[in-house]
Amino acid sequence: MGEMLEVTSWGFPGDPEPADLAEWSRMLPHGRARAMEIEDPQQGDVGTLAGVAGSFTFRMRVPGGDLVPVAGLTGVSVHTGHRRRGLLRALMADHLADARRRGEVASALYAAESTIYPRFGYGLAARQVDVRVPRGAALRDVAGSAELTVRVERLDRESHGRTLTLVQRRVSRPGTMTLDDDVALEARFSDPSTERRDSERARIAVVEEPGGAPAAYAIFRRTDRWTDEGMPDGTVHVTQLAAATPASAHRLWSVLLDIDLMGTVTAAPLATDDALLWMLEDMRAALPRLRDNIWLRIVDVPAALTAREYLCPVDAVIQIDDPLFPDNAGPWRVTSREGTGHVEAAPGEEPDVVLSVQELGAVYLGGVSLESLAGAGLVEERTPGALHALAAAFESTSAPVSNLFF
Repeated sequence: MGEMLEVTSWGFPGDPEPADLAEWSRMLPHGRARAMEIEDPQQGDVGTLAGVAGSFTFRMRVPGGDLVPVAGLTGVSVHTGHRRRGLLRALMADHLADARRRGEVASALYAAESTIYPRFGYGLAARQVDVRVPRGAALRDVAGSAELTVRVERLDRESHGRTLTLVQRRVSRPGTMTLDDDVALEARFSDPSTERRDSERARIAVVEEPGGAPAAYAIFRRTDRWTDEGMPDGTVHVTQLAAATPASAHRLWSVLLDIDLMGTVTAAPLATDDALLWMLEDMRAALPRLRDNIWLRIVDVPAALTAREYLCPVDAVIQIDDPLFPDNAGPWRVTSREGTGHVEAAPGEEPDVVLSVQELGAVYLGGVSLESLAGAGLVEERTPGALHALAAAFESTSAPVSNLFF
C-alpha cells in the first residue's frame, strides 16, 4: 500500500501524512489495483513499482434509465523517473482489456490532463458546472419541499452508507454511478487531513421523505473565516450531492444556503442543467464555471449501443474506428423503434456515418451532438440526412454528469 501511494504521489504531487495512510487506503480499489514492477536492474531496483492504476466497479445510468457495467479508472500514475518508456500505454491497454474481460461496456475517468486520454479512445462524455452562491440566495417555491425532513450530521460509513447507495440508485440522470459495490462505497468516506486543508471533517445533509426514505444528500465541509470588521464570512464546500426529486433538491439547497456563520456556498460537480440553476430566483447568483466531467471509452460497442434509449426512430449503418479493439470497428447497423435500440453487425454494407471510438464515447450519454462533432470535422457523413437522424436519436432529455469524483 505504501509503495503504491508513493508512486501515486509522483503522478499527483503531495506527501500523505503517515497518520492518513488508512484514510488514503480507503480511496483505493484494492481488488482492482494494478502495478508495474521494475525487472531490469539498469532501470532501478528490481521489484519496486514504476507505474500504478486502479478501477472501481460501477453501474452507470444511460439515457433511458438502464444501468450498464462500467470501470471507473483512477489513480493512474507513472513514476517521474520512468516516463517516456511506454508504461502508461501498457497500463491503459491492460486496464481496457481487463474491463472487457469483466463484461464492462466502457471505462470512465476524470482526466487530470485532458490531452492524455483521447490517445486511448476516451471522449468527453459530460461537462459539469461548479457554482459559487452567496448565503441566503432566494429559491423559487417547489411543491412538497416543506414536508421533507433534513438531518445534518458528521459523515460516517455505518450511518450513511445505505443513504448514499439508495439515493444514487434513485437518480435517473445519465452518467450517474451507483454505489452497489462495497469498495466504491467505502471510498466515499475517506477523509484524509491533507485533502481538508483548512476545513473541517466532512459533514452530510440528508433529506428524507415521510416514512424515512432518503431522497437527497450532500457531503460538505465548512471553512471558518472572519472579515477584518469581525463579520462571519465562512464557506460551505459541497463536494458531492444527489437529489432524486425536485422537492428534495429544493429542501437540500434551502439548508445548504442558510448555514450559520457562512457567507458563500461552493458546489461541484453539477450538471449543466442542474435544478439549482432553475430554482434560484436570480440565476446569475450561481456564478457558474464550466469544466469537463467524465471521459468515456467504449470497450464493447454493440453492448453499449444496445443498452441506451434512442429518442426517435433511426436506421443507420455506422463505422467505428478503434485501433485497440478491431472487433468494435463494425460496420454496425443501429435501429430503434419506440426508444428501444438494436445493434447488429453489417458486414459489407457501406456506412452512412463514420466516427472514431473517441467520438462515440463523447456522444454516448447525450452530452454533445453528433452534428456538433461533425461541424468540427470529427464525424463524417456519407449518406445525406443520416447524420441529422442519428444525432437526434442520440440526444438525451437531461444533461449527463457523474456526481461522484473518483
